Amino acid sequence: MIIWFTDLGGWYNTQFVLEQKEDYNLREWNDVSLILFHILVTGTIAFLLTLPSILGEEIAWRGLLVPELSKFMSFTGVALVSGFVWAIWHWPMMIAGIYGNDGTPLYYQLFIFTLSIMSASIVMTYLRFKTNSIWTAVIFHMSGNVFMQKVFTPLTIENTNSAWYIDEFGVIPTLVAFTVAIYFWKKGDNEFGSSKT
Repeated sequence: MIIWFTDLGGWYNTQFVLEQKEDYNLREWNDVSLILFHILVTGTIAFLLTLPSILGEEIAWRGLLVPELSKFMSFTGVALVSGFVWAIWHWPMMIAGIYGNDGTPLYYQLFIFTLSIMSASIVMTYLRFKTNSIWTAVIFHMSGNVFMQKVFTPLTIENTNSAWYIDEFGVIPTLVAFTVAIYFWKKGDNEFGSSKT
């Protein structure tokens, strides 16, 4: 909404909605109904379709790495180290040009993506510690991927500067994630302190 209300990107991409009407075979539906239907389908069916890959990642990151790091690191250390390793895992695809955008330099994408992933890692580490389950991280991870990639970015009308602000490689979602991460870092540090779990 920050992006849409500040003209860093427009609301809403009518071409994307038209394509969805064709894909869903719902040509007679009005745009608002189609957008709401697309959000519903994305929040259910797309979740199920992405479950295997996200679950695989989360078994590694929050299922194995976080508990191992927590044997000798504080909450803050676990959250930051696991987040940095998770970010670096994606760097080869970004450097190869497979993952990213064409509108910003690689160094910007690497920095923004790393900050975003490390911010998400703080939240997910807190959820992992709090619930002792990877499922909270799986749901959080799937929500971020599915709604960013299949709803918010495609619905945004991009202008010449949008790539700097939107999507996984834009500064606005990263600043929001960073702000949320500060809240969860303070909660995690307060609840779990420097003691190893």
